[in-house]
Amino acid sequence: MTTLETERLILRRWQPDRDLEPFVALNADPDVMRHIAPFRPLTRAQSAELLQRIVRHWADHGFGLWAVEPREAPGACAGFIGLAIPSFLPSVLPAVEVGWRLAPAWWGRGLATEGARASVRYGFDTLALAQVISIVDPTNERSLRVTAKLGMRAAPDRLHPISGRRLRVMVLDADTLRDDTTLGTTGFDAVGS
Repeated sequence: MTTLETERLILRRWQPDRDLEPFVALNADPDVMRHIAPFRPLTRAQSAELLQRIVRHWADHGFGLWAVEPREAPGACAGFIGLAIPSFLPSVLPAVEVGWRLAPAWWGRGLATEGARASVRYGFDTLALAQVISIVDPTNERSLRVTAKLGMRAAPDRLHPISGRRLRVMVLDADTLRDDTTLGTTGFDAVGS
């Protein structure tokens, strides 16, 4: 599994023994979960199962959501950023989504954008993806700002298959990136495999 390093972040392999507790706290925070299905805090068991799915996604697909370790807090897990197949929303498949979820202590610093840029660049340059999407609750202004900073454009909205809530689908094509400098040509180093 590749580790990505940016100026302020290490996007690394999950270490469930160390990362489970901060991951449980992240998903138990109502402010974090208000825009994310099931739109309420997760239980410890639900977070543990989600972490297992994230780790399994890496094994099954060779890419996934990285644990976010801020350089200013070595060993910490501030949440996740990375790429995943959004199987919860069949109407957009086949697709790869760039996603992020950070603890509130790390909000407002541009870290989601920094990590998402590195993830998208990795998806285009290393995985040879033609397109990356992001699926955002339209009331989540913070995440919509991240998609704007990435240079994503709006695609048709979809409805969440369980909640029925409207979801904004944002798209970034690799071809568009060739004529744009939104993501830059540097900004991360891929380490290992």
